Amino acid sequence: MKKPTLSIPWSIILKFLVSVGLIVWLLNGIDIIQVWVVIQNLHWGILGIVVLLLWMTLAIIAKRWQLVNRLGDIQASFFKLAEATFIGAFFNQFLPSSVGGDFFRILAVRKAGATLNGAVTGVFVDRLFGFISLGILCILVSPMEGQLLVGSTLKWPFLLTMFLLLSVCGGGLLLLLIPQSWHRHAFIRPLTSLIAIIEQGLHHKGVFLSLLLSALLASIILILGLQVLMIAFDVSITWSQGAAILPVVMLLTSLPISFAGWGLREGAMVLGLGIYGVPQETALALSLIYGILHLISGLPGLLLWLLEQRRLEPHVNS
Repeated sequence: MKKPTLSIPWSIILKFLVSVGLIVWLLNGIDIIQVWVVIQNLHWGILGIVVLLLWMTLAIIAKRWQLVNRLGDIQASFFKLAEATFIGAFFNQFLPSSVGGDFFRILAVRKAGATLNGAVTGVFVDRLFGFISLGILCILVSPMEGQLLVGSTLKWPFLLTMFLLLSVCGGGLLLLLIPQSWHRHAFIRPLTSLIAIIEQGLHHKGVFLSLLLSALLASIILILGLQVLMIAFDVSITWSQGAAILPVVMLLTSLPISFAGWGLREGAMVLGLGIYGVPQETALALSLIYGILHLISGLPGLLLWLLEQRRLEPHVNS
């Protein structure tokens, strides 16, 4: 009998090659020795603060997700959702795609009694609010930083971020205009859960406002974490400058064309920080450490996942 062979999907191989190719391309024009010198000279004690801020962001994301589920008439425990959020964060960092961990978040809501469509929609809307909050912050700082971004190498990613933000908001309004009688059609039925959440948000303005504020708070703390990390590298840029480039960096990192965003994040950081005069070696070193800190912040998710697997193991009487 022929033994099964381990097969790695071509998509994973291509993503890995894209990440490696982007990093090699960056290193080709950057002094790698200087990058290592920058890393050696950073203020290591500050890194713990960044990890704490990343954990705080995950906790707020769990609360944001709970509010989204509440709009979808799904009652789920915050602690269960926080556990799933940390587990998802771990797998998002260690799987080829930056959305791989969403499977565990969907599973957690399914255990709370949600339908598959409702669980998927809840995670999708939660991610949308994360993007919308970054976009709102980007718009708020546009009067100060927008002209500089439009005239830089990040012009098209920045404009694309603005376009996607307007498209998301406009698309949500268009969904509300779909007649009720159309909801039974096959091409509309998958969107009914999304339409229901939007309608509930309009009817329950208090919950919607709390959801929006929690999304903005998560984004603000995420940007603050990056600002604190810059202190470790003696990089001095204002909060508004960070708010201007981070949404673009996050958008590029989330594209499913690289291994967990590696390579894309580094390229975006080098380009974005370069606008404000940060040397390429420093920007690359900062991005690499930022990526490693995200990996570290996901380790509690690994522990929670292992504990969950142990609870699910059948107990065998000795």
